[in-house]
Amino acid sequence: MKRKKLLSLCISLPLLSGCWDQVELQELAIITATAIDQLEDGRTRVSTQIFIPRSISSGETGEDPNLGSTFVRDGVGENMAQAISQLQMHIPRKLFWEQCKVYIFGNQLAKSIGIRDAIDFLARHPSPRGNSYLFISEGEAKELLILVPPLERYSADALKKFTNTEYELTTTLRDVDMGLMGEGKSVVMPLVKRLKTQEKTRNEHQTIPIISGTAVIKEGKLIGTLNPPESYGYMWLNGSVSNSVVSITLEGFEGEISYQPTLGSVKLSPLIKGDKWIMRLRFQLEGDIVQNETKLNLLDVEVMHQMKTAFEKEIKKQLELTLNKFQKDLKCDGLRFGRKFHQKYPKEWKKVAANWDDKFSEIEVEISVDAEIRKPGYIGPPAAMPRDEVVK
Repeated sequence: MKRKKLLSLCISLPLLSGCWDQVELQELAIITATAIDQLEDGRTRVSTQIFIPRSISSGETGEDPNLGSTFVRDGVGENMAQAISQLQMHIPRKLFWEQCKVYIFGNQLAKSIGIRDAIDFLARHPSPRGNSYLFISEGEAKELLILVPPLERYSADALKKFTNTEYELTTTLRDVDMGLMGEGKSVVMPLVKRLKTQEKTRNEHQTIPIISGTAVIKEGKLIGTLNPPESYGYMWLNGSVSNSVVSITLEGFEGEISYQPTLGSVKLSPLIKGDKWIMRLRFQLEGDIVQNETKLNLLDVEVMHQMKTAFEKEIKKQLELTLNKFQKDLKCDGLRFGRKFHQKYPKEWKKVAANWDDKFSEIEVEISVDAEIRKPGYIGPPAAMPRDEVVK
């Protein structure tokens, strides 16, 4: 009986040691962001932003906080896999990718060889996550990793907060993978650059990366960009309206009235009539008046009607600018029109799928906008203006 118990104990011991392959934190190099650039000789450079654990207690160690909480290391190779292999040779600790949520592609790489090979590596690698954020830089991607934000811990942290709050255009690894495989073979990504500041700082790199527009990727390569107004139009077409402001002037009155949308939705309805392909866009939104530079009383029924009409006209104009950019300038379906037609008209879609870019540029788009003014503000007349100057 004792022998049986002893034998059972010996067999169960290996099963109890569940942490035999555990790696201690002090043995890891925690990556917070990665930049992928193409060098002049055509090789790929992978730069990683690595967190410095001791900076957590910088107040106790006496370190200069202007030095930042990260450092950057590079690896160069014929492709991304080789570059990361060399990168590991430059760092004594094991690279830890699980915390890396930001990947930035350099402009030159995105234009010349494209991002497909890098996406393939990231999608196959077991560590990068599908919800990691992807960006395109206006210049070299590495430059954004060495920045020292005055408020955030490191530049990657600042970028993540921009995508979640101010700009609201987020593109993940999963989005890019699915977009490049979709009907339009395209995807859009936030375009980022270094913020130029006139402030005098002890560190020349003490600034932040900001989102400056939108990069359009077609078949893996960068083919063009959207400026901020066009980018807002793109976001509106995807139902995202927060943090945008529309300003209008009413005929016969000086000054602008500014409208901030708070809720928005868009409905895409494809229609085929003979040889004509039509996409009907119905855009609905609600918003508030956030500034009144005129002498008008915004609570007046007639003024409210004029404002609503003017805002709808301005929003439609911005949407048309974005649509024209995709259809005429870029000839790229970054708006998922192909998916809608494919779902509703699979037989007709099959006939034009091989030449979809040409067909996409010919689609007639009908836009209707309904902009409700939910709140004109706490007061109708302009603030701080004598009542006898207010236009009734």
